[in-house]
Amino acid sequence: MSDIYCLRADIPFENKLVYKSGVGSETRLCEADPTHAAEQRWLRPLRVQGPVVPHTDFEWTVYSDLIISTETARNLNEAGFTGALFFDVEFFTTTETPFGRDSVELRAGGWGGMAPKASGIRVTEECTCCGRQVFSGFTDKAKLFDIDAWDGSDFFVIWPLRRFIMITEAVAKHIWDAGYSGVKILRPDELPMVPVKGFDGFSPGSLKSWRDEIAKLSPLAKSM
Repeated sequence: MSDIYCLRADIPFENKLVYKSGVGSETRLCEADPTHAAEQRWLRPLRVQGPVVPHTDFEWTVYSDLIISTETARNLNEAGFTGALFFDVEFFTTTETPFGRDSVELRAGGWGGMAPKASGIRVTEECTCCGRQVFSGFTDKAKLFDIDAWDGSDFFVIWPLRRFIMITEAVAKHIWDAGYSGVKILRPDELPMVPVKGFDGFSPGSLKSWRDEIAKLSPLAKSM
């Protein structure tokens, strides 16, 4: 392996998909501080409002969930890439009328380890009761990845960048060659700096919750 990359949305914010009304999460609050979510899991399948015909090959929700066609998912699967989990998505019109669409959610199930201290990311808050942590932003983007902590997956997450889908160079090349729209592929050192205005770090929730969610969802993933 030589380089890693990150998948990010390449569409205007107004073109991102919103959730159907009533969509929420299963949450267990901290016993010591009810403002903390000790465990939180967004309900699946995703229920989103969207067009009957997608505007781009890669679609994104306002919270950076990634949705692709089943054909694109099948191509990724047939290429032999690991760490990609595919799940059903339910689509609705803006009037909340359901309709069928040949699309799936793509989630990264691989593990890229904790962001090294050299990246500048550090714990700024930690609850001794529920384990909830808040992290600072990074100061050295080029040092976000520790290859020794990586499990070798082609699609993976580096903690606490929970909603950043990290990929290997092989996946990046596959996407470039296919010419898919709606996505940009960035090297870690090309990511926008954090903190930025209105955002001063990462609040990814509990790492245990994320691990438990991936473990529960993995057997439910669609085979392509």
